[in-house]
Amino acid sequence: MPAGLIERMYAFQVYPREVEEIRGGQVTDVASLQVTLDAAFDQSKLDQGPGIGFNFSSVSRSHDVRDFLMSVAFGSSDEALKAAEDLAFRLASSMDNRSNPSLFAVSAHQVEGKPSSRSIVLWTFPQQAVFRFSAGSDNAVIDLMDAFNRESNLRKAALFTGENGKVDFLGGKVLDLQGTTSSKPAADFWVGKFLDAQLQLGAREGSRLLAKVLRDTHDKCKDNPGAQAQVHAAILGINSSDQSLFSLQDVEDRYLSGKAAEVFHNQVKSEPLRTSRFQLDESAFESQIHYRIYTLKTGVIVSAPFEAADTVEIVEGEEQRVLKLSGVIEEEKLRSRRG
Repeated sequence: MPAGLIERMYAFQVYPREVEEIRGGQVTDVASLQVTLDAAFDQSKLDQGPGIGFNFSSVSRSHDVRDFLMSVAFGSSDEALKAAEDLAFRLASSMDNRSNPSLFAVSAHQVEGKPSSRSIVLWTFPQQAVFRFSAGSDNAVIDLMDAFNRESNLRKAALFTGENGKVDFLGGKVLDLQGTTSSKPAADFWVGKFLDAQLQLGAREGSRLLAKVLRDTHDKCKDNPGAQAQVHAAILGINSSDQSLFSLQDVEDRYLSGKAAEVFHNQVKSEPLRTSRFQLDESAFESQIHYRIYTLKTGVIVSAPFEAADTVEIVEGEEQRVLKLSGVIEEEKLRSRRG
C-alpha cells in the first residue's frame, strides 16, 4: 500500500560528519516521482517494519525529530524546508566513518481517506551515479530513473503518520538493512542517534523476526548437529512456555549456548533490536518456522522440524487422528526427569 499522494519532498547529499557538504533543497516536480516512490514503498514493506518510540525527555513530549517531522507535515513552506534541512544536518552529525555518503530524502504524503492526517517518509540511498543529483542553494533536482524502485539500493527508511495533535507522531516504523544482518556492520545510529528512539517490536513483527533468526541459525549450523538440536529445543520451549514476553536476547540466554548462541547472536547485531521485548504471536511464529510438535496419548512427543515436517503422515479417522512416521535412528539419548 503506497504512502499516499506526495505533497512535498526534499533531497540532500549527506556526507558523514561533513555538514558543510550538505547540498539540496525542495524537489519541485514531485508528480513525476509518484509512481517510483509508490513502488519503492511497497517493495520495502516499510509499513510492516519494526515499531519505534521516541525518547521523550519530559511529559511535554518535546523531541527535536518529532518537531521537525511536524513542521514538514503541517508547517509553512519555509518551516518545512528548514525542518528538512535540520534533519539532513542531524543525519550527517549522527554518522561516523563507517557510513557511506548518502542521498537523503524527506517526503510528505496525504493519507487516503484521512484529510487531516499526513505521512512522512525518510529515505536514504547510497550515493551512486544513477541518481544524477544536482542541487542549488535552495532547490534540488533528482533524475531518479528507476533508482527508487530498485529495492537493493534502499538501506534505511522510516515512516511516521498522524495528525497535527499532541498525541500524534510519537513513533513510527523503520527499515534498517544494515543494522539487522550479519553481513554488514552494525549501524544503530539510524534509530538510536539520528531518530533518538527505541525499537518497540509488535507481537507480529517480533514473532516473525524470532522465527527467521531461529531458522537462519539452524541452516548455518548444518555441520553441527548439537547446535541444531539446541535450536529444536528452543522452538519446543518457546511453543510450550507460559512466558508472556520474549526478546531475542531472552531466547539466546535461556535456550542456547556455544556455537548455537554465537550464530544466533550474529544474525541481529543491533542491540536495541535484540533486547526489544514482544508478545508471542503463535500464528506468525509458526508460519515462519513450519515446525510441528505432536503429543501422543501415550505421552510420546514427536517434533518434526523444518524440512522433515513433510515426512510425517497424519491419518484422519472418524474419532481420532493417527500419526505415522518411520526413519533411520541417527542418535539416541536417555534422559531422566528432574524436579
